[in-house]
Amino acid sequence: MEITTQDYNVLVDTEAVVDVILGHTDITVKDFLDFTEGDIIALNKVAGGGGDIFVNERVIGIGDIIVIDEKLAIRVQDSMSPEKVVNFFFDEKTV
Repeated sequence: MEITTQDYNVLVDTEAVVDVILGHTDITVKDFLDFTEGDIIALNKVAGGGGDIFVNERVIGIGDIIVIDEKLAIRVQDSMSPEKVVNFFFDEKTV
């Protein structure tokens, strides 16, 4: 698909939701309902393993979880190429 300059300009001004996933686990609904304050849920990643960066439910990179001014942040370590990201948005008809 050929992306015009006008299409690209529309895309770069579009806001997108970015999610960072620290890890996951599989549990039953019963186990979830049994949780109480202070319980711990173990995830699949090792400590220091970073987080997966998602845009519109598609992983586009990975980064290290850090703290800036008492807020969580992510330092990008690896990401999808800009060309692939642009094509993803147009292929998914996000714009």
